[in-house]
Amino acid sequence: MLDQLRSQSATSGDDGSQQQSPAPYRMSSRNAYRRSHGKSRTGCKNCKRRKIKCDEQRPSCRNCLKHRVDCEFVVGLDAFLRPRNATTAQPNSDLNMFDLELMHHYTTSAYATLSCEPVLRNLWRGPVVELAFTCDYVMRTILAVSALHLAHHRPEKKDFYVSIALTYHQIASRQALGLLSDVAKEDVVKLFMFSSLTIFVALGGPRNPSDGLLFIGESSFPDWIFLLRGTKSLIAIAGQELSRGPLAPLFTHAMRRWEILHPPEEAGSCQEDVLGELQALVDANVGDEEALRIYNHATTELRGVLRAFDTENGASMGITDAFVWIHEVTEEFLPLLRVPTQEALAIFAHFCVLLKKLEIHWWMQGWANHLMRRVHEHLDDEHRLWIRWPIEEIGWVPPRN
Repeated sequence: MLDQLRSQSATSGDDGSQQQSPAPYRMSSRNAYRRSHGKSRTGCKNCKRRKIKCDEQRPSCRNCLKHRVDCEFVVGLDAFLRPRNATTAQPNSDLNMFDLELMHHYTTSAYATLSCEPVLRNLWRGPVVELAFTCDYVMRTILAVSALHLAHHRPEKKDFYVSIALTYHQIASRQALGLLSDVAKEDVVKLFMFSSLTIFVALGGPRNPSDGLLFIGESSFPDWIFLLRGTKSLIAIAGQELSRGPLAPLFTHAMRRWEILHPPEEAGSCQEDVLGELQALVDANVGDEEALRIYNHATTELRGVLRAFDTENGASMGITDAFVWIHEVTEEFLPLLRVPTQEALAIFAHFCVLLKKLEIHWWMQGWANHLMRRVHEHLDDEHRLWIRWPIEEIGWVPPRN
C-alpha cells in the first residue's frame, strides 16, 4: 500500500519526464486556530508612556477616560481637516465612526436645539459646519456640543459623553485661546464662532456646586466668559466681514432682537416696577457716582429685556435675548461680580428670571436655581431682602439658616 502511494506521487510532464507534484498543504490543529497578529504603533502617548495596552478608541481611549487625562492621539481628527494634494491624496482606511456619529447627531438633531429661529437653525447646520471643515477647533467644539446633547438624552451613558465633550473642548480651547492674544483678521470669523459655540458647551456641560455662570468664588471668571466679553473686540477687528459673510443671518437676527428689546418707553409692567424699586434702593445706598452710573445702566438694560420676555411670554426667546444684556453691560458691570459687590449681585439675581424662562432649552435647565443659590450665599441679610421678587418668580426655595 505504501509503494502504491509513492508511485502516485509522480506524474508525467509534457516531455515525458517525471515531475514531482507539490506536497499537499498540511495545517496542524495548533496552527488552524492561530490568529494573525499585527502590532499597532498608533496607541496614545499616555498608554505608551505607562507601557500598557491601548484600545485606541477615539477620541479618548478607556485608560485615559478612567484616569481623567487628555488622550493625546485625539489629533487624529487633524488628518481629515488638513488639506491634501488632490493628485496624491490617499483615502484613510480608518474611519472614526464615533466622530461620524457625533457629526450625524449634530446635523440631524442637536443643531435644532441651539435656536428657535428657522433661519438660525439653518445657519448652525449649514455655514457653521462648512466653516468647521476648515478649522479644527471649531469642529471639535461642534462635536463637544453634540456629545453634551447626547449626554442629556442618554443618562445611562452620561459620564462617557461628558468626558468626550470635555476632552474635545479642552483641546479646542488651547488652540483658540492661543490665537486670541494676537488676533489675525483671517481668524476672526472662526474665533467668533468658537466663542458662540463655547457658550453652549459651558451652559450644557457639568457644573459643580461651587461653579458660577459668570463668577466662581469671589475673584475669578471661567475662561469662556472672557471669550464672551471678547466678542465686541472680535467684531471690531472683523469690521463688516462678519455682518456680510456666511454668518450674516446671525447679526441680522441680533440687530432685530436688539430693537425689540429696546422699545419706546411705555407703561411699566410689574417687573419694571420691581426694577424701579431695586434702582431706588441702589440710589439710596451707593454714594460713589461712577458705581451708581454703572448700576443704573445695568438696571435700565435689564428692564428692556424683561419687558420683551413679558410681551412674548418667553416662547420664542433664545440665548441671544438673554445674553444681549450681558453684551451690553460686559465692560463695566461684569467686573463688579468679581469682587463681588452686594448691589451687583442683587441686580444679577433679577437676571436669573430671564434664565428661568429659557429652561425650555436643555442647555439652560437648572441654571436659574443654581445661580440664585450662589447669589444668596454671597449676600448679607439686608441685601437678601432685595432679591425676594426674583426668588419667588423662579420658585427657588432658600435653605434654612
